[in-house]
Parts: sequence; C-alpha cells; structure tokens
Amino acid sequence: MARAAFDKASASAKAPADKSAPRAVLFDLDDTLFDHRRSARAALTEVHRVHGCGTDLDAFEREHTVSLEVMHLEVLAGRMGLDDARRERFRRVFSALGIAVDDDGVHAAASAYRAGYMVARRALDGAAELLLAIRPHARIGIVTNNLLEEQRDKLSYCGLAEYVDVLIASEDVGVAKPDRGIFDIALDRMGVPAEDAVMVGDSWINDIAGAMNAGIRAIWFNPDRRPAPGDPAGVPEIHSLAPAADVLPLLLGTSP
Repeated sequence: MARAAFDKASASAKAPADKSAPRAVLFDLDDTLFDHRRSARAALTEVHRVHGCGTDLDAFEREHTVSLEVMHLEVLAGRMGLDDARRERFRRVFSALGIAVDDDGVHAAASAYRAGYMVARRALDGAAELLLAIRPHARIGIVTNNLLEEQRDKLSYCGLAEYVDVLIASEDVGVAKPDRGIFDIALDRMGVPAEDAVMVGDSWINDIAGAMNAGIRAIWFNPDRRPAPGDPAGVPEIHSLAPAADVLPLLLGTSP
C-alpha cells in the first residue's frame, strides 16, 4: 500500500527555534502511543470466559503472550497470514493448557479475540495531547515492528494519524527493530540526520538499544518502572505521556 498518507511535507512542522532541539521525534507505536496491552487483555478476557475451561486467566494470558510473540514473527516474515497466525496462536494456547478444543472452537476463539481487540482499541492517555504539543517544534515519525495497514488503521481509529508525518512499519521496509536499518530508513524519509532526532519507546532492546546503535538519542517509556535491562547511563525515562508540558522539555532537549 502507498505510504503517502503518512509521508507529509516537511513544512507541516516548523523548524525548532532552538538549534539544539531535535527536528524529528520518533515513537514506537504499540504500548508507547497505542494501548495494545489493554486491548489485548480485554479481548483475551472474553475468550477466556468462553473457552478457558476453568483455567487461570493469568496463565491463559502468559501462554497467549508467548504464542503471540512467536506467531507475530511468522507474520512479519511473510510465512503466515494474520488470520492463520491468530488461529494457530490459540491452538497453541489451548494445547499448552491442556484444553481440548476442536477446529471450530479454535476458529471461534480467534474470531472473538479479533472482534474484542478492535472494539477495545485506544490511545494511551496523553498521546494525542503530546503529539499536538510536539508539532510546532519537530516532525513526528512512527517506527514499528508490525504490518503497515494494521498500524495505519490503529493511528486513524485512535485519532493520532493527523499528527504523524511518517509511518515506518517493518513489514513495509523489510527490516525490523532493533536493526539500525529501520532507523536509517526513518531518518532518510524524515530528512534529518541521527543527531537531529530522538526516539521514544517502551522496549529497551528494540527502541532504546536499537536507536542508540543508530546514533539517535533515546528516551525510555517505562510506565511500569521496571529496572533497565541494559546500561541506563545517559538514557532518561518517562513514566507517562501526560502532562505534555512536563514531557515536552525532555523530548526537545531543553530540560535543566
């Protein structure tokens, strides 16, 4: 699909008045701007209610997370379609928990999950307000390991698309975070060098280590206040996207 809807003219954001401020702010999408975790849990809770057969919801969710990560890679590699991957995901969950479900049951569970996920979609609190606050100062890009149309639809549904200049999805460009190649592509499409960009994301490996390896200043979005799995030296973190007035100086490099 064409990416023109997100490759907007650079004139859409004014150049920052402070020459040390970034000209581009890059964001991860899932669980950074878009509340994937909430959407997934809401959908999974309903599937568990109908098909869980008395198993513990937390165990059901853990098995689903493991299978989701495995099957997500299969989809991104082009080895499996989304619908087939979703069915296989639940087939593995049921098998791991010893739940006997036939093919029709697997199909019903996968369909119910998709429907529930779509209804539960929402942006994280403060996401739209923060993007709006950034717009007068820098261009905004999304760098995500997912399917282009899937991520484009999330942005549109959650009212975030109008703030985004460039959407870089791994499926579209053939390289995924933490490989520096996807960051290089993002910088090229946004027309800025690495030193004029900042990356915000929740994954230490994909977003923080990946961006730093590409020479981009990184800010860790860490709402759960987890300990850093890597060297945290020089990596600031934020625990919320709101209020925008508190987050913006850190993104623009103007914090004291």
